[in-house]
Amino acid sequence: MGELLGELTGLVWREDCLACGRVGTPRAAAGVALCRACGLQLRGAPSRVADTASPPVFAAGPYGGAYRGVVLAAKEHLRPDAVQVAGSVLAGTVRHLVARGLVADPRLAPVVLLPAPTTRRAARDRGGCVVQRSAVVAAHDLGGETHVVATATLASGTQDSVGLGRGERQANIASNLRIDEGALRRVRRLLRTPGSVACIVDDVTTTGATVARFATALAARGVVPVVAVVLAQA
Repeated sequence: MGELLGELTGLVWREDCLACGRVGTPRAAAGVALCRACGLQLRGAPSRVADTASPPVFAAGPYGGAYRGVVLAAKEHLRPDAVQVAGSVLAGTVRHLVARGLVADPRLAPVVLLPAPTTRRAARDRGGCVVQRSAVVAAHDLGGETHVVATATLASGTQDSVGLGRGERQANIASNLRIDEGALRRVRRLLRTPGSVACIVDDVTTTGATVARFATALAARGVVPVVAVVLAQA
């Protein structure tokens, strides 16, 4: 899963685990407070999210336990160390797909990570888009020719997807998606390299509707993501 989750033995001082809140957690040398139990849980094998075909979506784990804790710590409690952990977990999921031959090895060809869109307000309130920041950590962890390109945002006032059905989620995204054409041109240039791939990245998926609609909008503009990776499946 990367060096970050393996540094739990480097005790510097103790505080609460960012994922479960357990007090007395060793803080790793990288500045991350994550207990051993949560660290082990976050190393679980990724799985494909059911009923996702274009592109297939792979989740690092279920939305519960340590995975839910990391998401909430990053998005609600604004903990930078949670973003570091999320990125490390996403990198591990990408490595899993590389091993399965579903994603190019970034040492051999460009892998372009495309953060799922969010509203500018949400990003501002959280000190920057959490998904994009996590993707940057993942890219650094993966190394090689791994690139992060933010290609879209959501319009202000976009309805929260909680409580919406799959069709409603897709319609909500479709009507509020704002594509950055300049960023898309950069992605197209990167994808000209033989063997290169585009991969959507998100934090949580429920029905896969957001990823599917985002992928459709990208494909209509000449960028076809081969896969999507998410931190957790709700």
